[in-house]
Amino acid sequence: MPRSRRTSPSGTWQPDRVTQQETPERLTREEKKARTRAQLIDAAATVFARRGFVAASLDEVAEEAGLTKGAVYSNFDSKEDLFEAVLDERFDKPLQQEVEAIENIEGTQQQRAMAGARMFIDAVQQERELFLLSLERRIYIARHPEHAPSLVPRYREQIGRVAEMIATQSRKWDLPLPLPAAQMAVAVEALSQGIELQRLADPDGVPDDLLGRLYALLFQLPAES
Repeated sequence: MPRSRRTSPSGTWQPDRVTQQETPERLTREEKKARTRAQLIDAAATVFARRGFVAASLDEVAEEAGLTKGAVYSNFDSKEDLFEAVLDERFDKPLQQEVEAIENIEGTQQQRAMAGARMFIDAVQQERELFLLSLERRIYIARHPEHAPSLVPRYREQIGRVAEMIATQSRKWDLPLPLPAAQMAVAVEALSQGIELQRLADPDGVPDDLLGRLYALLFQLPAES
């Protein structure tokens, strides 16, 4: 078929430009499901931060995501399940990566304790609402023990990773622990959350280095001269 002709304003013949049409993005079923799940987690993070876990509804999450409530239930078993996914993706995993990074910190054990505390403080400052939601999760479990079987295992898994890191560092640096690593991990978790909650409530009443110094005391590290 002959190519059509057109002229420029000056009368000179010019060939038509070949316009390249965008090829529609084709996703597999698994990719579509992953995209929908990510949309829901994004929307849930916004809704939970705005309303809190108890007051938020799955209808609000679906509306925020621009999806149907059926899409929510096709990806998550319940509001509790969605809540856990938000905290896991947005707070727990990034925090765990920072905990693991402590192993690469140079310096004395005292300096490493201070650096580890600083990492946790920075994580809370960057994700303040998610930190508060993680505390709300524990309060919710305490008030509704019937949900403990579905919510507690993930918390224990997180504690287990911290305990493993503590045990590894204890062997590496030949530092005897005052308590078993699993119990030390629980103490570190509770201490960290309590101090940072107090900091959020009364910033001027909590010294910047308090958490690090408490880590050092907990692990019986000698004070630096």
